[in-house]
Amino acid sequence: MNTDSVVEQNLQNVAEQVQEVEQKQQQIKEEQPKKKSSLPLVAIIVSLVAIVLSIVSLVCGKSDKDGEASSTAPAKILQKGDLKIAYVNTDTIMAKYEMAVEMQKEITQKQKQAEQTFQNTQAKFQSDYQDYMKNGDKLTLTQQKEKEKELQNRMQQIQQMQTSLPMQLQEEQLKMNKKLLDAVYAFIADYNKKHDKYNVILSNSYANSPTLYIDKGMDITEEILKGLNEEYKKYKEN
Repeated sequence: MNTDSVVEQNLQNVAEQVQEVEQKQQQIKEEQPKKKSSLPLVAIIVSLVAIVLSIVSLVCGKSDKDGEASSTAPAKILQKGDLKIAYVNTDTIMAKYEMAVEMQKEITQKQKQAEQTFQNTQAKFQSDYQDYMKNGDKLTLTQQKEKEKELQNRMQQIQQMQTSLPMQLQEEQLKMNKKLLDAVYAFIADYNKKHDKYNVILSNSYANSPTLYIDKGMDITEEILKGLNEEYKKYKEN
């Protein structure tokens, strides 16, 4: 027997119990029109309490069954009304989007060049310093003073380079990241406008994501990645 049939049967039983109480009450009035007794009244109250308990049991029982059905049913991602949600895996975008790949190669190359420039500058300074330590006594006092001042200035420049080069690389990385994000955001906004698909598109990544679980059926990463690479290819050709 399904839940609806059980509910109907319980309601019918409650109705019958109410009818029995009314009949008993009418019978008492006919048998004792003048003399009132507390026992019939108690019986009526007990019957009414039983009816109330039946109704409560009926409602709670139906609620519990509905709760059990909803708790044991497998979770499903539903898109109700006008709200439609999807997500994009940003790890995949960063790894496979051609613009992101080329930017990463570019920043890596700049980092290597900066490191090489610093090493060459430092090596040249050490070579000149060692040469001065060996042959400085051959110079005049004025020449020695000028050479020492030059070496001191170069030392300060090297120290400044050691601090400024990482900062310059970091600024360059931030500019590239902004350019990359602007391109991705603009494409997704244009894509969604043309297709009129989603109200919300979430960002998901392994290391930095506000969500603990998202149903795979909401993943549009490959569709977005394909569109991004096609757009970037056209951009490079023009």
